[in-house]
Amino acid sequence: MSLMQLRSLLAMSVALAAVMPAAAKGPSAQVKIDTGTLAGAAEGKLLVFKGIPYAAPPVGPLRWKAPQPAPKWTGVRDANKFGFACPQDDAHTEPWAQVGPKSEDCLFLNVWRPAKPGKYPVMLWIHGGGFTYGAAGVPLYDGTALANRGAVIVTINYRMGRLGFFAHPGLTKEDPNGLLGNYGIMDQIAALQWVKRNIANFGGDAGNVTIFGESAGAGSVQILMSSPASRGLFQKAISESGAGGSVLPPIRGGAINAEMLGTMWTNSLGLKDATADQLRAIPLADVIKNGRSFPFIDGKVVTRSPGDPFYRGEQMKIPLMIGGNSNESSLGGMTEPAAKGLLGEQFGPLLDGYIAMTGKPRDKAVIDLAEDVGFVLPSFAIADKQAAVNPNTYVYYFDQVPVDQRAGAAGTDHGGEVEYVFGTKPVEHAWDARDAEVSKLMGDYWVNFARTGNPNGGGAPNWPAVTSLPTTYLYVGPKTQPRRLTPIQEQAKAATMAFSVSKWATITVR
Repeated sequence: MSLMQLRSLLAMSVALAAVMPAAAKGPSAQVKIDTGTLAGAAEGKLLVFKGIPYAAPPVGPLRWKAPQPAPKWTGVRDANKFGFACPQDDAHTEPWAQVGPKSEDCLFLNVWRPAKPGKYPVMLWIHGGGFTYGAAGVPLYDGTALANRGAVIVTINYRMGRLGFFAHPGLTKEDPNGLLGNYGIMDQIAALQWVKRNIANFGGDAGNVTIFGESAGAGSVQILMSSPASRGLFQKAISESGAGGSVLPPIRGGAINAEMLGTMWTNSLGLKDATADQLRAIPLADVIKNGRSFPFIDGKVVTRSPGDPFYRGEQMKIPLMIGGNSNESSLGGMTEPAAKGLLGEQFGPLLDGYIAMTGKPRDKAVIDLAEDVGFVLPSFAIADKQAAVNPNTYVYYFDQVPVDQRAGAAGTDHGGEVEYVFGTKPVEHAWDARDAEVSKLMGDYWVNFARTGNPNGGGAPNWPAVTSLPTTYLYVGPKTQPRRLTPIQEQAKAATMAFSVSKWATITVR
């Protein structure tokens, strides 16, 4: 080829390149949101963004105040490292408590999204930990496996303990008409508002958001399903091991209330009639010391105990998945006195029925009954109420145990389903082929539900919706299959929820 021919060929190539359309590009690891530009990272078939601030740091004058807008930044913010976990003590080392560095500046969230362009369902995870422990960035909650199924996964921090759930007359005097007390729930709502504003930039469908959580996170899901402040922010919900029969105290009024408990604590510090400024000056170490705390009814953000709205028909009428595990008693507190307190004079006949149903000795049947009425059956009762307003209501009972723990196990511990849902086997556990199969099943069910409101599809065992009594549920374990509650379980469910309904009716907020 002559030099002139080569030049002619090169000129033709340049001309063709100028008129041919450019190859389609996938999403960038940089994304612009309402507060600035983020730089995440490509990980396999995903783009991952960590440590995104969704609200202003709740420090100094913002301690014990509703979350405020996150400040904007210039330039590009690195989003390759989890943000600080919210303050908590170091009492736990379990996989769900491996939170990393902590700070009051902790209102961060993380996003896993498929790199392939699309409009994906969004799943926002609310971690458990008794409203006192945990964080969004623990390895157990890594969103990779769920996002690879075609979903945008968001995990969030929220304030906990006394920083997240605290009422005091000094704070009320400062802002008597403000949003008071349930700061952790307000943080969750602020994160959902962030999702509504920004998730489309991550390939997420802001009109198809599913919230899911376990334990305290499940209680939060139930609260959010009736909070006036969360209306329109999500379209589906999943509650894993939430105590649907809980009775929350009011912020004020009644024999015990949140302001009373807050005052007792500050009095113990020598702060009589403390002002808001004095409260915010309390050292962080004192705030988190013995700082276990829970939501309460404030009348604005948390308007009722978690299960109460379902009995009043005041909950969101959206698709719901809900359930519990086979050894919830691992959480503690599920004892014979506790069961008697919930069941009253019905305890004896119900225990006799459980002994006959299970064939277990009395001491073990007591535990089965106590954990059913404490955790499992209230969730089933909530499902019955939700099914009356939305046919896409599904209940599960989880009974898979990692292979290294099966010998002698009483069942799946509280929180034991989480590693299967996320597909994040902790290094402390071993899995066999059945464990891996159950994890695939759970992840598929969860993402299918987020996508369509129905967990079924892909050849998985059929999961029937709740229709009529006795409650239909999916048993997930050595053999996954649909089952129905037995007559004695139905009686126990009715008895424990009758107790809760009677207690809910006594709560008033002054």
